[in-house]
Amino acid sequence: MSAELPPKIKILSGAETNLTAATYQIYDESHTLGNALRWMIMKNPKVEFCGYSAPHPSENVINVRIQMYDDLSSLDALLTALDDLDDVCKTVDESYRTSLKSDNYERFHEDS
Repeated sequence: MSAELPPKIKILSGAETNLTAATYQIYDESHTLGNALRWMIMKNPKVEFCGYSAPHPSENVINVRIQMYDDLSSLDALLTALDDLDDVCKTVDESYRTSLKSDNYERFHEDS
């Protein structure tokens, strides 16, 4: 029998009841998502603070702390940023595939 996986995202204890400030733990992610997600969250002018950490190399999680202005929900900011980041990734993928199909890109040939 396989072990049950933890939830992908969970709210760590200590979050305010209205989620104005909260720390989210994201399972099975690293600095790759953490830094891009932090950048996307900080583009939101309603966000007061956002930071992330990878607590320890042996832990397969990142923690993302979000604090909002005006009693707004940090969960809404997180979900919006994840959607926006997904859109950016789709756009980059489409551009890459279009460029690859055009077969018009710089090639590097190593001389022996």
